[in-house]
Amino acid sequence: SHRLRSFHGQRSLTRAIQIVPFRLRHLARVLRIERASFGAEAWPRKYFLELYRDCRDFFVVAKVGGRVAGYAVACAEKRNAEIASLAVHPDYRRRGVAGVLMRHTLRALGAAGFGRVELMVRTGNTAGAQLYRSLGFRRVRMVPRYYEDGGDGFLMARAIQ
Repeated sequence: SHRLRSFHGQRSLTRAIQIVPFRLRHLARVLRIERASFGAEAWPRKYFLELYRDCRDFFVVAKVGGRVAGYAVACAEKRNAEIASLAVHPDYRRRGVAGVLMRHTLRALGAAGFGRVELMVRTGNTAGAQLYRSLGFRRVRMVPRYYEDGGDGFLMARAIQ
């Protein structure tokens, strides 16, 4: 059936997604992905350099066919870890890239001994919230005016171990 074929297509892409540590040579592409994903809310280059300095143990990019398709970065201190940001280039969305990035990040945080991970998702971002729910995250509370434009966010969290 047609549906089966498209499902197998997705499976094969998941196998073709390669997760590698973020390097400075990836920065220009990551900034393009960031701007395509978040527009006016996109973080500036300077902030990504700070993430590279402070959170590089959990800063990775996803490559599809050698092309950087998305990135994820988590920052961690003491027992708590936070997914600081995750984005996938519009050309590569709905193909499993975000899920692979998240599962890799959760495994890495677990291996490093972190017991809990949090993230913020914009209240209107149903696709993001659905992805995180499918990965075991639960809504903790609404955070009013979390975003610079005054938008509200949901704090979501899950146990890692």
